[in-house]
Amino acid sequence: MRYRLSLIITLYLFASVGIAQNLVNNGTFEYGGPGVGFTIDGSGYNLLSAPYSGTTSSGNYAFVDNPQTINNQFFLSSGDHTSGNGIMMVIDGTTTGGQQRFWKAGNNGGGICNLIVGETYTFSYWIRTVSTSVAVNGELADIGIAFNNASNVVLSFGTTLAPLPNFGWQQIRYTFTPTNACVNIELYNNNTGFIGNDFAIDDLSLTAPTPPLNFTYSITQPNCTDPNSGLIAIYPTGGESPYVFRIIGPQPIPITNNTGIFQNVEPGTYTIGLMDATGAIDSIQNIVISTISTLVISPGDTAICPGENISFTATGGNGNFTWESGNVLEPGFPTTDATINVSPTITTTYTVSAAVNNANLIFNSDFQSGNNGFQTAYSYYAPSNPTGAQRAYGVLTNPSNWFGNFSSCLDHSLGDGTGKMMVIDGSTYNAGNDPFWCQIIAVEPNKDYLFSYWSTSLTSSNLAQVQVKINGVSMGVSTVPSQLCLWGEVTYVWNSGNTTTAEICLFDANTEGPGNDFAIDDLSFRSQNNCSQEVTVSMAGVDSGFDITYPLSSCLNEGNITPVYGASYIPGGVFNSVQQGLNINPVNGVISTQGSTPGVYEITYSASLCGSFVTDTFITIIRPLPGLLELTGGDYYCEGQTFNPLTLFVEGTPNYTIYYSLDGTPQLVNASSSPVSIGNSYGVYSLDSISDAYCSNEMVGAQTISINDAPVAPIISGDSVYCVNELASQLQITNLQGIINWYGDANQTNYLGAGESFLPSTQQTATYYATQFVNTCEGPIGEFTVTVNPCSIVIPSAFTPNGDLDNDYWELVDIDLHYPQNLVKIYNRWGEKIFESTKGNYSNNPWNGKYKEAALPVGSYFYVIDLNETGVNAPLNGVVSIILKK
Repeated sequence: MRYRLSLIITLYLFASVGIAQNLVNNGTFEYGGPGVGFTIDGSGYNLLSAPYSGTTSSGNYAFVDNPQTINNQFFLSSGDHTSGNGIMMVIDGTTTGGQQRFWKAGNNGGGICNLIVGETYTFSYWIRTVSTSVAVNGELADIGIAFNNASNVVLSFGTTLAPLPNFGWQQIRYTFTPTNACVNIELYNNNTGFIGNDFAIDDLSLTAPTPPLNFTYSITQPNCTDPNSGLIAIYPTGGESPYVFRIIGPQPIPITNNTGIFQNVEPGTYTIGLMDATGAIDSIQNIVISTISTLVISPGDTAICPGENISFTATGGNGNFTWESGNVLEPGFPTTDATINVSPTITTTYTVSAAVNNANLIFNSDFQSGNNGFQTAYSYYAPSNPTGAQRAYGVLTNPSNWFGNFSSCLDHSLGDGTGKMMVIDGSTYNAGNDPFWCQIIAVEPNKDYLFSYWSTSLTSSNLAQVQVKINGVSMGVSTVPSQLCLWGEVTYVWNSGNTTTAEICLFDANTEGPGNDFAIDDLSFRSQNNCSQEVTVSMAGVDSGFDITYPLSSCLNEGNITPVYGASYIPGGVFNSVQQGLNINPVNGVISTQGSTPGVYEITYSASLCGSFVTDTFITIIRPLPGLLELTGGDYYCEGQTFNPLTLFVEGTPNYTIYYSLDGTPQLVNASSSPVSIGNSYGVYSLDSISDAYCSNEMVGAQTISINDAPVAPIISGDSVYCVNELASQLQITNLQGIINWYGDANQTNYLGAGESFLPSTQQTATYYATQFVNTCEGPIGEFTVTVNPCSIVIPSAFTPNGDLDNDYWELVDIDLHYPQNLVKIYNRWGEKIFESTKGNYSNNPWNGKYKEAALPVGSYFYVIDLNETGVNAPLNGVVSIILKK
């Protein structure tokens, strides 16, 4: 037998699968201010509310879509980082010292919990300067951060300073390791200056490492009329997308898809699993699709001659049969006999029904199997949710143990304190579009189904509103009971129409808080129809044919092919093949593919029909199996080297699917023609099977592609900036492994020589490239750029302006000569500008170490020398010191 496999597209995509989930509640500020995911705990901060006056004071903050909304004179016009038209937090920098916190994680500032001790987490935020008056770095906001219950805190990207206004939004990232399940994260501004120091912050995020690959699943057992109508659904809960899903059962060749939904699965014991984008694999064995006693009518559709009669017998189901005739004038119907004897005068359809105990099709409907069998956009918290995180759930026996503010309720299924329920802290996100429970179920077309669930409130305020959607269509919205721990049932009737699957999803349509907390239990989805089957009796005639059907094409490895007999079939005739090479049984028409030759065959059936000898003709094709003609490729190569992939020359009917493994990891590749490339990664390839447009066949073969140890890219060190004609120093390799080759271009066509060092030119800016040559392999390229500036000035690092006429000025020799457009600026440690030269005239009036004619104290001062020379990439900057002369 073969899997009768079909696929559906899942209606909902879940952010919690395949990507890192943001553990910060309301990190975008779209859902409210302090108290919704964060709080503010600092002196000097004051919240502004609309309508805004258009001016701000130090410490004012607001949640707006444009900074100019609150300060139309000194703030930039800007969109938020999230979408460009959303909400951001805008702060006029406080002048109050003491590291006042302007953001603390948690609704009450209590941090973020349910973290895994010892894992590495990433905390990030986006920031931009909104002040129009920022001139120097010292006027920028300087964002400090405090982690409590954390170690290994590292600023992994960005700086503590907000970016200059023209740089827009910049991301800042920290990594840390929790030492406790709850970690406090707090932000403050170290700059208490009045000028500038105004900023916006958005998209705060805390992400954990991608969780290990894992999944849950649900199954639907076959219905009473089709023994092969089982369904297996696989729901990923970890790893990295995209995924490849697979089931292995009675057929030796696995069935694979990228949806995780397998329909029309025949009875048997299965191994189910998936592989993620990294090659990680997870699987579960011994998943059973049961064999059921289906309702069957014997014989099937039949043709009889006028005046003949025929008997039909119903078996299976739960018995208690009821027969009805499609001809309302036919006497003797309805009848409850298992066997009927009829002699119709016109073509008539007879229907037998069996009263069945319709099973609940929801998998793990009472949650006694724990957190399994469904997909969700909510975050799973176990064993507790101590901070009351929203859009969260648990599967447990007592809601109060999960979160202390919840009522202590018993589940609906058992009600004895041991039964489990799904406990939900409602979502304040995404306008109620986050499903907290979804499951995919196989259904029969054109049947009515009853869906129901039980729910109860866990807090008394702001009751949840549960919306039910089936295949994306809303069935209704119902408010959970207002009385705490009082379970109430909600039911809906749904007709399947032409579909064979139902994706049932539950949402919380209420996105307000606080409150909005509830539990659900005992979900049910049952057919409201009895099990029924039909059989048709048609009136045979000499010109009517025998209504026999063969598959249009079959494969040599399919075993026996049995014809399907329709209502006009008359037994007792003879089957034959016009062409030679078809192994067909002349009595029952069964074809043995193993004993046949590929080709197109015309099959005849001859029998006596209502007193005449009649012949009917049928066509079928026996197709050859796809095969492996040749396997090429595979050898020893250098890492990074381009080489011919492992290639299969195959025969068959396109398109092809090749199943193989690489170092034991299952793989597949699709191709429209031969030859088929299956990659050039190194490792051991083992061939499994090949499928073409019609047939599949096992393949035997293996090939190894090995890689010689190759050197890494060289790391080049040396001076990167020179003045024209300045004496250059050698470039050196710090991770020397083998022979070094130097090149003047990335394509390695301009060979400069070999050696452990290289002397660069100081005539013009150039990039030099180097590779290492080890074990007959040349490794990847390392590069180093030497910038040559047309400079000829000397910048003293210190001077002694004490009035003794010796070293009283900070002399920049020949700066006006070589750079006639130069401009020199000096700043103190607070970013205040204390000196600015006349453009192109520094030498006539150099800095004398004074500010407003007053001598400055001993210390370090910052200089910016803008050379204003074409070809100079950036101003020169650094530190000059005023020192005492000894």
